[in-house]
Amino acid sequence: MAQIEYATSSYKTPLHHRILANMPVKVTWTDGETGKRISVTGTTENIGESSALVNLEVLPPVGSEVRLRVMEEDKAIIDVTTRVIRVERDPSKPLAALSVLQNLKKWKTTAMEAAERWVTRHWQLNYEEEWVN
Repeated sequence: MAQIEYATSSYKTPLHHRILANMPVKVTWTDGETGKRISVTGTTENIGESSALVNLEVLPPVGSEVRLRVMEEDKAIIDVTTRVIRVERDPSKPLAALSVLQNLKKWKTTAMEAAERWVTRHWQLNYEEEWVN
């Protein structure tokens, strides 16, 4: 048993907590070629401790900085600067992975708690009656 504890505690890979929540977002960035400001609405696929995966109809370029506003009940609960670290150009589900660049402590509390509330609400609305004996 001591060997298992030692092996487990010496394993240094950080575990990142993600919450699967479909929350409305607004993403804004400046197009590098035209200089036009682009604003797109979408939804989150998941919210992590320092990132978000968002579903958007128009994807920003990889490496660009974008403003991310996570919404709850039609109002922004958090507004942060993020960097696009990956995009998936699947026509049926275009996704952008965003890494939070500022206000990480506020992101962890505000965005993660809002995602947890979304999951609780979703579970209560859709599954509570089916699972209660």
